[in-house]
Amino acid sequence: MRPSPASVLLAAMSVTIDEIKALEDRRYAAMVAADGEVLDELFADRALYTHSHSGRDTKAEFIDNLTSGRFRYRAVHRLEEEYVLYENAALVSTLVKLEISVGDVDRTVNARATITWVREGDRWLFAAWQSTPTPS
Repeated sequence: MRPSPASVLLAAMSVTIDEIKALEDRRYAAMVAADGEVLDELFADRALYTHSHSGRDTKAEFIDNLTSGRFRYRAVHRLEEEYVLYENAALVSTLVKLEISVGDVDRTVNARATITWVREGDRWLFAAWQSTPTPS
């Protein structure tokens, strides 16, 4: 029995969701490890990172701030995630608790964020993070 076109499409989408989930796992792990090489590989050259305090970093600024120690992600807790797929883009709506340090000040940030991944050729690249603080 041949699978229906709808089931083939769903199977293809689940592979893509798994791929994006794996990329998100790598990105968050690299942020906690302050691994600039992995972040450079994952981020699109024109990526934008808008923090919950409304500050915005380019790819280079974000990686430099992280690898220089100006800010540090001590832990990331992914509380909720929803994936929306398009042909060459994926959106992740997430609820996160971020344990960060800015200089010598430790903070906990609860936020809702939208993450955008884009497909360029055969690669998925992180293109944007836009977050809004949420109540504790």
